[in-house]
Amino acid sequence: MPVTKKPMRYAHSEGHTDLCFDDTGRYILTCGSDGDARIWEGLEDDDAQSHRIGDRVYAISYKDGRFFTASDTNTIQAHTFPDGAPDGIVTRFTAPVTHMCFSASGTHMVAGASDFSVKMVEVETSSQKVFTGHKAPVLSVAVDTTEEFMASSSCDGTVKIWKIDDQSCVKSFDLLPKCNDASVSKTLCRLVWHPKSGKLIVPVDKEVRIYERSSWEMSRTLKDDSIKEVMSIVTFSPCGRYLAAACIDGAMLVFDFTTGTCIQREKHEKSLTVCALAWNPKGNHELAYCDNQGQLGVIEDVIPEGQVGVPVKVATGNQFDGLFDDSDDDMLIQASNQGKRVADVEDDSDDDLTVARPKQRMAILDEDSMDVDSVSKATMDSNIDDSVSGRYSPVPARQPVYAQGPKPTPMQKAFQPGSTPVHLTNRFMMWNSVGIIRQYNTEEESSIDIEFHDTATHHAMHLDNSLNHTMADMSSEAVILASESEEDNPSTLLCLHFAAWDSSKEWTVAMEEKEEIKAITIGTGWVAVATDKRNIRLFTVGGVQLEMFCIPGPVVAMAAHSNQLMVVYHTGTGVPGDQCLGAMIIPIVGKRRFGVRGCGESLPISPKSTLSWIGFSAEGTPFTVDSLGIVRMLNRRLGPSWCPVANTKSHIKGKSDHFWIVGVLENPQQIRCIACKGSTYPPTLPRPAVGILTFQIPLCELTSDKGQYEEAYWRSHLLSGHFDYWAAQGLAFEETDKEDASKPSRDSLMQMFALACKSDREYRAAEICEMMPNQYIVQLAIKYASRLRHLQLAQRISEIARRKAEEELAQANENEDEEELQEDFRTEMHSAYNHVETEWSHRNGRRNADEEDNYQDQTRDQEDEEVAQETPTRVSGPMLSMNPKKEITPKTVLLPSSGTRKNPFKLGGSATKTTPASSKGSSVFDSMTRNAKSKSPVEKSPEDLKQKKKVQTQTKLFPSKKVAKTESLEKKENMSSQASPIVQEKKRSGFQLWMEEHRSRLQEETPDIPEADMMSLAAQEFGKLSKDEKKEWNAKAKGETITTEDSDRKKRKRDVIDENSQSETRIKNSTKDDDSNLAKKKRPLLQTTNAKLAAFKKD
Repeated sequence: MPVTKKPMRYAHSEGHTDLCFDDTGRYILTCGSDGDARIWEGLEDDDAQSHRIGDRVYAISYKDGRFFTASDTNTIQAHTFPDGAPDGIVTRFTAPVTHMCFSASGTHMVAGASDFSVKMVEVETSSQKVFTGHKAPVLSVAVDTTEEFMASSSCDGTVKIWKIDDQSCVKSFDLLPKCNDASVSKTLCRLVWHPKSGKLIVPVDKEVRIYERSSWEMSRTLKDDSIKEVMSIVTFSPCGRYLAAACIDGAMLVFDFTTGTCIQREKHEKSLTVCALAWNPKGNHELAYCDNQGQLGVIEDVIPEGQVGVPVKVATGNQFDGLFDDSDDDMLIQASNQGKRVADVEDDSDDDLTVARPKQRMAILDEDSMDVDSVSKATMDSNIDDSVSGRYSPVPARQPVYAQGPKPTPMQKAFQPGSTPVHLTNRFMMWNSVGIIRQYNTEEESSIDIEFHDTATHHAMHLDNSLNHTMADMSSEAVILASESEEDNPSTLLCLHFAAWDSSKEWTVAMEEKEEIKAITIGTGWVAVATDKRNIRLFTVGGVQLEMFCIPGPVVAMAAHSNQLMVVYHTGTGVPGDQCLGAMIIPIVGKRRFGVRGCGESLPISPKSTLSWIGFSAEGTPFTVDSLGIVRMLNRRLGPSWCPVANTKSHIKGKSDHFWIVGVLENPQQIRCIACKGSTYPPTLPRPAVGILTFQIPLCELTSDKGQYEEAYWRSHLLSGHFDYWAAQGLAFEETDKEDASKPSRDSLMQMFALACKSDREYRAAEICEMMPNQYIVQLAIKYASRLRHLQLAQRISEIARRKAEEELAQANENEDEEELQEDFRTEMHSAYNHVETEWSHRNGRRNADEEDNYQDQTRDQEDEEVAQETPTRVSGPMLSMNPKKEITPKTVLLPSSGTRKNPFKLGGSATKTTPASSKGSSVFDSMTRNAKSKSPVEKSPEDLKQKKKVQTQTKLFPSKKVAKTESLEKKENMSSQASPIVQEKKRSGFQLWMEEHRSRLQEETPDIPEADMMSLAAQEFGKLSKDEKKEWNAKAKGETITTEDSDRKKRKRDVIDENSQSETRIKNSTKDDDSNLAKKKRPLLQTTNAKLAAFKKD
């Protein structure tokens, strides 16, 4: 079976790392420079048990249900397995321990330290022996299997052999390079004794030297041509037949100690120094190793099949009792399989070539000849006979090759985003934009601390964690906690609703029997709970159960923002090493929940990685982060699809550093995270500082100007997409914010365009113009291209600008139509509201049929008047001949009599006329139209104008006696309004003014064109104008003020307040104002000098 070398994984921070196996071979124990000792249940264990030992741990060893660590406290500490609880101190040194090991019996421990001393301690009684003689820190130690001798290597370049009884040095070799400290030594010189023969094995330079016992003479060496650097570590397999060696360049070799040949060669994937090497004690098939970067690796099937175990001995005499020992079962099965295969080959062969039978190839031992010489002779004679008779020489049977399919990748377990692993004694249960939740789980206490970033939200809280809550989340309304089931207690959800206005601020919900909570999250006014039954249960923040739904696979994580819920789950088994995940994003509450479809697509992550964080940005866009540091965001404009926007690994300084994500902001563009030096998760104390990382889309050629401009454009484009989502959801936002967010993308487009023009890439420049958002930016591109003499490009871009202008105009017309429809709908709703019958309307009487007809006529005339005002008109001949306007005569409106109650909120016309039948109890000024220009040039918004339309003047209790004069004045006003219809309710655009001036010319040029095509032709002509000319027309349009009706209302209000005796005088004054304003209103209709010049150029 071929060797299987699994990918290495992170175990500890960068630095020296040590490892060992437990007695069963099931667990791997590691320690490193981060001060932790971890217990791994195989290399694929994603949730290794971690125990904090100190600031640095130099060595680790296991024996009899306990593991021992040597830390920076200069002590060797015993711990219970697997809990890691302290179980006493074995011995102390005055400097850090560099290496330690146990004797074969397990009763004694030998350790060497940087204080130049070596100690041998009896574990039970703590009695110890000290060996002194080295003149530098000790590198490694080893004990003879008979516990008679001990060997040690040192930075002073010597290897010493000690006699344990009298603690004397019996032999010293000067073999190693000298140095001052073990951390700078070129070799660790991990020497070892042979478990059976008692020979001493020492790695020296590029070879392994073997010294005989007692004589201490070098008997032989083990070498290989593949060895290029110094050997540092050697260790024997459990059977004692194979010797594994590791070099400082990452080369690992396995020697057959009996024959001295190298049977296996492997290389570190990054050629890093291997600082620890260990065999699995339950077989020769597995070899674990660590490098100086804290990575852990495993090599399986190290020994080729057929060579596993101790060589078989030939039975002689009465030695059949041990023939069927357990150690030989594998060989017996293998031999029987070989015989069966050969027999099958004989049966199937039909040609003349005969194959030697097993009897002829294998020497059969009978009772009379049971020695090795007879076996060898029989085998030799058989081969000679075959060669003489012309038969083929016997071919050894080939070993069967078994095809092994891919192993399924273990599914990632559920986790809480923003939390650290549960097995830590002090951990973060949640860290988000609202606050921090810490959990303390020690022997002394089990509590939870809740801290808010903004103390105005709520004060800090301290809770007793008697229910063993392991999951948490928080918002500005509440804090939720969840616990797993224990014995008779079901899995429970606890909500601390501190924003409740009543006195009950806490509620709990227990899950059904055998249903475990796996993930929780909280949104705005609701809570979501995911269970192992693949159910998602929803609750209000007050405790009311909402809908529940199911997901297709086991949940991995959940996150919430406002009304959005994001659920990540397993969709199946992925390719080897990959996770197969899916994401579901659905709205929970709100008016838009039925109109938005959830994203149930697959969730992409990096190959050979796991999901480490999910969440929403402050603007509500989903983000994910995997274990390789790739940050992805949901691009709703494309698909939706997931786009990589950052790589946190590109910001780390060491290979063992990580960034722990806290939150994401799109505006400004920030990734808020905590830098973890040499670890995956941050410590709880002291409180870590939050840093900021920038976004960068991994486009090609980012070192070039073109790549940088493209990256800046797409980054700004992606991170401003939330405005479109807000608009689709009906959320309000400032247009200036959207413009500010999109400004970097416009600048990047202009830089890309300029670079393409300078590089003579005109087609590329035209493509960039297609990406520009509006025609104004395209106009800048035209000017720039003309300045650089790219005339063909400028002509192409002008066509793009014309097309964009038509699209913008069409979009503006559609928006106006939608607004008008909404206004009409609101008007109908308002008038329907005014016609609701109540007990008050029955008491005062209903509107009669004539009044209803007049009211409808007034409404229709008012709509016709608005349409006439929206259409650009002129008093001159050509405009009147093209668009003859129907004279708008004010309709008579019957005002309610004094016996009926007036509705002050009813819509009324802007120009009303009183009749003698209705003069009693009515205002004589309600029918007057003021043409006086307003003193204030402030423009009124459409909303203000609508509000003014709805307000009707209140009727007078004492009507004026000058009725006849009022009627004559109304006739004059009607005549003036017919001659000059200048009252406008909507502001005209620069295009409309330009259209009024040039309509006659366009009609003369194209007399047969319909009105609809006339407007599109005018839009094209207007788009050809320069930017300055457009500004002049727009400025001219802005100069028109819509204040006539407003001035009329103000004067009418003053007239109502004055007494009846002064009404006649004010009527005369208003008449004079009307005559003077007629001439003033004609002034905006005159053409300016710039407009005439522009028309001259066009002709």
